[in-house]
Amino acid sequence: MKIVHSWLRDLAALPDDTEAISFALSDIGLAVEGVEKVGATVAGVITARVIKTERHPDAAKVHRVFLDNGDGTEHHVWCGAFNMQAGDIIPWATPGTTMLDGRLIETKPIVGIPSEGMCCSARELGLGDDHGGILIMDPATPLGIPYGQALGLAEEIVYDIDVLRNRPDAYGHVGVARDLAARF
Repeated sequence: MKIVHSWLRDLAALPDDTEAISFALSDIGLAVEGVEKVGATVAGVITARVIKTERHPDAAKVHRVFLDNGDGTEHHVWCGAFNMQAGDIIPWATPGTTMLDGRLIETKPIVGIPSEGMCCSARELGLGDDHGGILIMDPATPLGIPYGQALGLAEEIVYDIDVLRNRPDAYGHVGVARDLAARF
């Protein structure tokens, strides 16, 4: 069963130390089969507004996207997705960003003109399977902030525990939090 660390802390006065919680879970008879971080965002991906797009006369499959991230500089990115228009707020992977799949985003020439980073789809950010276009964000989203902050994402610790059939009290967050509170 999956148990979320922040939920446990909302329900009981527990330490923030995941190792201490893992040990305590095992100590009270709930074997910890795994601990994972979920919801981690990609550092270096920030919000930017599409100023305009323009097609390249010699490359029909890509277009140049002009971006404003609030720093007063216009940034240019080549992109193969055509679902965005002027005014859209999108996640932009800045040069130097390492994506979830390990790719390093760099400024490099595409059809002879430099591309400063990458416009990101939901799949590239680990937010779902949609790879049909760039993720379009709320128009009121501030510029230049991490996309995870804009979407309200937070890194979370999830414990995978083995609950025995004779422990129905531990079939949910409330029961587990109660047992941990008694332990601490």
